[in-house]
Amino acid sequence: MHFTSVDIFCHVIDNFGDVGVVYRFAKEFKCANPLCRVRIFVSDLKPLASILPAIGPAKIMQQTGGIEYIDSSAFDPSKVNELGVAEVLIEAFGCDIPEMVMRLAEKQPTLIINLEYLSAEKWAFGYHLKQSLLGQPLLKKYFFMPGITENSGGVIIDTEIEQAREDLRRNRPKHLDSYLKICNVSTIYDDQALFGSVFTYVRGFDTLLTHLQGLNKPVYLFIFGDKSHVSMLNSLRHFGGQALQDRYYRLKNIHAFFMPFLPQSKYDRLLCLTDFNLVRGEDSFVRALLSEKPFIWNAYIQENSYQHIKVSAFLDVFKTYFEDAAVFKHYSDLVLEFNQAPSETPQQTTHEDYGRFFSDLNKIEHATRKMSYFIRLNCDLVKKFTSFLYQI
Repeated sequence: MHFTSVDIFCHVIDNFGDVGVVYRFAKEFKCANPLCRVRIFVSDLKPLASILPAIGPAKIMQQTGGIEYIDSSAFDPSKVNELGVAEVLIEAFGCDIPEMVMRLAEKQPTLIINLEYLSAEKWAFGYHLKQSLLGQPLLKKYFFMPGITENSGGVIIDTEIEQAREDLRRNRPKHLDSYLKICNVSTIYDDQALFGSVFTYVRGFDTLLTHLQGLNKPVYLFIFGDKSHVSMLNSLRHFGGQALQDRYYRLKNIHAFFMPFLPQSKYDRLLCLTDFNLVRGEDSFVRALLSEKPFIWNAYIQENSYQHIKVSAFLDVFKTYFEDAAVFKHYSDLVLEFNQAPSETPQQTTHEDYGRFFSDLNKIEHATRKMSYFIRLNCDLVKKFTSFLYQI
């Protein structure tokens, strides 16, 4: 189909996760289709304003970066009639498109895409690009399933990071120093040190800190998010860590920096600068994978430990990029144990062994880089999405 307008609908559920993916998708889609009008209808602009500082959370309608942002909580029939309906409507993560919008869409040829959550599970492939019958002659609806394999919808490739990657590698000390300065810490870069980021759900970090204390080198940790802050602070205090500044704690060879909320682009860059990353959720998982750095994924705890199925599905794909079976076995055991906690608590409830993770960082990085390269070539979500629209 020929299309000139796309409307994306997002219902904010977990603050930054859903709207963060939607913003990233819209930005990249607009970059790939500059003549297409792109609008985002979002139920809460406050989380978006944290990710994108140019957004005014109190404004009902605004435009920045060539994309229109509309507060859908302020919907009324007259406003919908005034705005009209795009040729392509995107339901982000299965959210309901407002009934008044659907009534207008039924009067014109309209394509609806249910852009789902990322999954490496095989069942998702069966739904990808499948049509959902609506019983309306002018409406067509399809499922689009993001994933990390060629037969999925792919993942969002951030062009800004791709363009910055070489500079980040070449000028790593300078860029790392800029993040330390955010915490009012003077330059302490050490090319023998390990740098890592931590952005997880509430969990215990006693085991991690025990292993890090055993390394014969300085370790610098950038801690993100309230849940990680609470968790890491609990473990640091348990081991007698000392606060040197408001955002800076020291425990023997470990330096922990409690970072403020950063815009997407700054967080993405840091993932490319560190030696390892602990991440949670969908978007940070993808950013960590594309950073080409070793990472551990903290999946959201679900009923009957369903997060293990999600993590195992990822590991099944990742396994093919490892050249050393023993290295993968140790890595896989670590990631599965990391996700073994039955509930969110800052008390240590898991027994992961990080020893081989830190000794195998180079080999894990090599596998991550291979997978990232494959994804860039074969799993670009925006390219796949755009191609599908033209084929309909």
